Amino acid sequence: MNKNSLISFIIPVYNVEKYIEKLVNSIINQTYKNLEIILIDDGSNDNSPKIIDELAKKDDRIIVIHKKNGGVSSARNTGLEKSKGDIIMFVDGDDLVDNNYAEYFYNLITKNDCDIAVNFNFYNVFNNKYRIEDNIIKNSEFVIEKMYYGELNEAVWNKAYKKNFLTNNKLLFDKEIWFGEGMLFNIKCFQYTDKIAIGNRKVYHQTWNPNSAMRNFNLNSNLCGIKSLYLQKSIWKVNTPDIELAWKYHLRCFNRSILVGIIKSNSIKQYKKKYIECKKNLRKDLHIILKAKISKNRKLYYLGMALFPVIVARRDIKKEKKYNNQVSS
Repeated sequence: MNKNSLISFIIPVYNVEKYIEKLVNSIINQTYKNLEIILIDDGSNDNSPKIIDELAKKDDRIIVIHKKNGGVSSARNTGLEKSKGDIIMFVDGDDLVDNNYAEYFYNLITKNDCDIAVNFNFYNVFNNKYRIEDNIIKNSEFVIEKMYYGELNEAVWNKAYKKNFLTNNKLLFDKEIWFGEGMLFNIKCFQYTDKIAIGNRKVYHQTWNPNSAMRNFNLNSNLCGIKSLYLQKSIWKVNTPDIELAWKYHLRCFNRSILVGIIKSNSIKQYKKKYIECKKNLRKDLHIILKAKISKNRKLYYLGMALFPVIVARRDIKKEKKYNNQVSS
C-alpha cells in the first residue's frame, strides 16, 4: 500500500441529528485526504437523513445511502458492499475522531504489514487507563484475551481492517445480532490472522449520548449479547485454556450487567426469574474470578457482587448517576 490507498469510513446513521454533522466534519478534516465517507441512513425518523444529504453536497467524498431500518449490522454490511477502499474503518454516528485518526491507523497497518490494527485507548467520560506499548505486533490469542477481559474495547470503531482480508475470508456482520455485534465480528476476524498491530493513542472520542442503546438497559439486548458470546465460542479456531477462562469471565460480566440493569430500571418483579438466575450465576464457579487475569480490585469487586449483589449493584448505580450528572452539567 502507498499514500494513494483509499480509506473507506463506514458510518451507520440512526437518529443522531445532534451529533452527525460534527462527526462528519471531523472526518472531512483528516490529514489523510484519500477517503470515501459512506453514510448509511438506517431508516432514521429524525433530521439525520436531511443533514447527511446536505453534507454530501459539500464534499464529493461523501456517499449517502438511505435504506429501510435493518439494524446496525445490516447497515455496516451495506457499507462494506459499497466500499471501494483498501482499508476499512467504522465510526459510530454520535462520536468524534482526531484529525490524524485515519493517518494513524494507516501507518499502524502499513508499517507493520498487518491485516488488522486495533487501538487500546480512546476518550470517554470514564477515561481509559490502560497503558500498552505503542505500535507493536501481537497474536490473536493476546488480543482475544484482552477483549474478553475488557482491556480492549470490543467494538469495531477504533480499529482498521484491510478490505481484501475481509473480502477473501467472507467476513460480514451477523444481521441477527444487534448487541455484541462488534465483538462477534472482531472474534471472526481474529480467527484468520495471527499478526495484529496495536496502538495506544487516544484519537477516538466516544460521546456520552444518553439516548444510545448502550446507555439504557434493555434485557433483550443483553440476552442478544450473550447469544453473540456463544456464537463467538462456536467459531473459535484459536482456542486455549486462557481464552476459555477469559470468555467465562466475560459471560459473568453480562450477568452482572443484567442484574444491575434490572435493579436500576426497577423491574425486579417484571424480570424476577432472570434476576434470580443472574444472582445464582454470580455466586457459582467463583474459581473463575480467582484464576482470571484481572486486578485484585476487580477480583474483590466480583467476590463482593457474588456475596452482596444488591448492595454492590446499588453502589454502581450511584456511581453511574454521578458520572451522568458530571457530563450533563
